[in-house]
Amino acid sequence: MEQHNKIINTVAKQYLVPEGLFRVGSSRTWIDDNGYFLTIVEFQSSGYAKGTYLNVGINFMWDKTKDLNENLGFDCGDRVIIGKGTQFAEYRERLKNCDEIFTAEVEKFAVVAVEKVKEYRKFCDFDYAKKQILTKIKQTHKDCIFWEMYDLAMLCFFNGNFNEGKEYFNRFLETAKNSVYMGNTYCEWVEEFYNYCISEIVPLINSVDIAQKMVFEMINKRRIYFNNKSSYKKMRKDIVF
Repeated sequence: MEQHNKIINTVAKQYLVPEGLFRVGSSRTWIDDNGYFLTIVEFQSSGYAKGTYLNVGINFMWDKTKDLNENLGFDCGDRVIIGKGTQFAEYRERLKNCDEIFTAEVEKFAVVAVEKVKEYRKFCDFDYAKKQILTKIKQTHKDCIFWEMYDLAMLCFFNGNFNEGKEYFNRFLETAKNSVYMGNTYCEWVEEFYNYCISEIVPLINSVDIAQKMVFEMINKRRIYFNNKSSYKKMRKDIVF
């Protein structure tokens, strides 16, 4: 393992393990398990220099497309900027004390990562989570809103807010239907997911209990999928909805 990776992994372990996060296999990605969502801390590499970016965000565990179900991505969150515009901590081998300098820079990233993890844990409060998604929708150009409305609908169903969930889900369906063709470009995955929603989800959102159970089963299915991966062996096994 290259020296800069050893430093990143050592610092990440020092700061993130005490907060309850686990490392995904031998990667530079760490997970904070919050049941219906996972917070992802990624010390992202660069193709141009040795070092790291920091990405922190959350992935909701309800169903989406097959590819998204089998991978983790950011439903909320993104690249983290440190201090005055710092995005990348570079390991400068040409410097005599490069290890010490780089360690200090990665520690700054780790401190901010912990702060972000604690901030995202507030999503365990459904009202807070709903407010944050609504804020994200307001800050997103209307032509770019897609998964946000779906996430909002699933959150409402999950929390038993049935009527609100149906309203947001119907708005999502309308968006998805209109997004099958982006200009002159056909988006196959959008049509496939729209058809999945019509055939599999719509029949189950006819009562508060059935809609809530549907989302519970979605979450449990994805949790089982990741639990069965060796790189996620430290993921909690006791969370069942």
